[in-house]
Amino acid sequence: MREHGQTEKAAKRRLPWYGWVGLFTLLAGEVGLFLGVFAVRVLFYCIAWWAYIVLADAWVWKRRGHSLLRDRPWEFLVLAFWSIAVWNLFEVFNFRLQNWFYVNVPTDFLFRAIFTFFAYATVIPGIFETYDLLRAYGIADGVRMRPWRIRSWGLALSVAIGLVMLVSPLLWPRYAFPWVWGFAVFLFDPICYRAQETRAKSLLGQFEQGDPRPFLRMLLAGLISGGLWEFWNFWAYTKWIYTVPFFEDLKWFEMPPLGFLGFPPFAVECYVLVNLLNQFRRGRGWEEPGERGPGASRRVATVAVIIASLFNVAVYVGIDRVTVQSYIPTLADIEGVPGALVERLARLGIDSPPDLLRRTTTPGGLATLAQQAGIAEGELRAVRSAAELVDLKGLGAPHYDELRRLGIARVEDLALQEPEALVIRWRALGAPKPPTLSQVKVWVRAARSRTRAFDGSGVQ
Repeated sequence: MREHGQTEKAAKRRLPWYGWVGLFTLLAGEVGLFLGVFAVRVLFYCIAWWAYIVLADAWVWKRRGHSLLRDRPWEFLVLAFWSIAVWNLFEVFNFRLQNWFYVNVPTDFLFRAIFTFFAYATVIPGIFETYDLLRAYGIADGVRMRPWRIRSWGLALSVAIGLVMLVSPLLWPRYAFPWVWGFAVFLFDPICYRAQETRAKSLLGQFEQGDPRPFLRMLLAGLISGGLWEFWNFWAYTKWIYTVPFFEDLKWFEMPPLGFLGFPPFAVECYVLVNLLNQFRRGRGWEEPGERGPGASRRVATVAVIIASLFNVAVYVGIDRVTVQSYIPTLADIEGVPGALVERLARLGIDSPPDLLRRTTTPGGLATLAQQAGIAEGELRAVRSAAELVDLKGLGAPHYDELRRLGIARVEDLALQEPEALVIRWRALGAPKPPTLSQVKVWVRAARSRTRAFDGSGVQ
């Protein structure tokens, strides 16, 4: 009867206005992506995720009559702020692991920083809004378990396991990298259980009460969020690409299939880390409207914000130097393209490789553009070949210039290379930021796929 009553109330409640804004923004972003609007392609990840977050929150309110963004906007902002620091923690791990890299990032430093922070601010709100959606639909409501008996030795063992999971990827990144996705659960949840302020919300505290529902919902929220991350990232121009050891040949979107198994424990990690932070907020929380404790003192909050902000800036600088492999290129950035030709194409609204590739997808399109720009077809075809290589999986203009010095100026040339030999030659150039072998494999594999120069055996 109670469930029926809630369903009736949900049917009577209208979707809040901001939910319609989110839906329209998401649809507009998809249309802009389909039409090839360059600004949308660059910003698509942020457009899609922020639209989804506000739409999900609005739908939660429609179902439950209260939601995080509408009723507890300050808690939402707190989650968004700490989302940046939490994700940056994993970016620090990636300095050692080298499991992903970023391509086609904006060239302007300030804009790039703002874009990055807004993107990272979606991580925890996106997971938690998905969690709230699952809860609003009663997912796992009827699940119970036999209550656990929590013992001191069990807490100590959990912390020890967490420490091993924390350290081992740093010592043996090629083999122990999966343990990054879960270490915080074992390491920090016992601490949350020990603290009076967070015991009830700790996973161990919930298991002690025979309640696995938050844990199960968070696992599912992580899997759903991971699917959305990879789906929307795949179509974006500014994006990340994975180079996960042993799983490089088969990918769903940009992620190896087994990699999707990392998203559920990552979501649980986020839950635990937020719970850990809430120890300092003396009863404040995000899950229910009634969690309105006194919060952190002004001094504690100020120190925490300063430390987190300095950490975020430091990690951002590191990402720029280590993890970013290419910036949004222009035709003028490509070595060997005459300036006069760049100017003629610019008059026609073409100043980037994607612009040129979109206008010359067919021989007829290339001939028409050559005539409009007053350029010989052969010359334009050569520029198109260069643009195609620059655009290949975000290879970028600087890497193209380096490959050109190695006698590789077309996608077809790259497809004929052996990655192991190529990376040695590449490093011998003394390039300021040479790619790793895994990154070279990504580009060679993409070139082979593009040209069908090989029979599909892939890069070993």
